[in-house]
Amino acid sequence: MGLVQNLKFKFVSVFLIIVIFSSAAVSLSWAQERDSAPGELKLEGKYIERLVLLRKDGHREEFNRPEETIRLPMGEYRLREVYLRGGYTCHAWRDSKINWVTVAPEKPAVLKVGAPLKQTVKVERRGRILVLDYELLGAGTEKYTSGDRSKPPTFTVYKGDKEIASDKFEFG
Repeated sequence: MGLVQNLKFKFVSVFLIIVIFSSAAVSLSWAQERDSAPGELKLEGKYIERLVLLRKDGHREEFNRPEETIRLPMGEYRLREVYLRGGYTCHAWRDSKINWVTVAPEKPAVLKVGAPLKQTVKVERRGRILVLDYELLGAGTEKYTSGDRSKPPTFTVYKGDKEIASDKFEFG
């Protein structure tokens, strides 16, 4: 009698384990399907040759010459890298100001990236010295550098109509 009860107990235990794992697998499968359902990301910017996005779970999405609207699995994404026509690059992972964008099925998310590019110069006075800081900013204020380092940006300082200084910005 003890042997029969022991076998029944093992059978019921194995059956319950199978039921539990089956329901967990179905739930996991449903969650994966839900998370991989496509959403849309609208790019507001021009001349993008290559775009790399990082999903919050660490997965990378790469696009060569992306269209204005790209389809992505739902989730939160952050700009990782951008390569523009003309050799301009942005490695956004260095810039903590770049925000996460949520791709959801209801309406397209918007990511401002790429051209037009805007040249900016910040001027700071340190005693009798002026410190000039040059930045090349994209549509979403992401910072770009040029692959062509043979021609760094130049500047000229005038006092009235008279040129009093001229030089080149250093890269980095």
